[in-house]
Amino acid sequence: MTLHPFRIHFHDSEVAPIDIDAADAQAARDIAAERRGVSAGAIRKVKIIREKAQ
Repeated sequence: MTLHPFRIHFHDSEVAPIDIDAADAQAARDIAAERRGVSAGAIRKVKIIREKAQ
């Protein structure tokens, strides 16, 4: 199974974004919500992290 890096942002600005390696966006959401102790509804956006070209 290939894991992809995701950055998860939350609606509450006091909850810091978190980077998660997961198989897909839904798995990243679930992991982030569990690690931050919030509901899935507290997540504002999930973005895949892409490396910057040099």
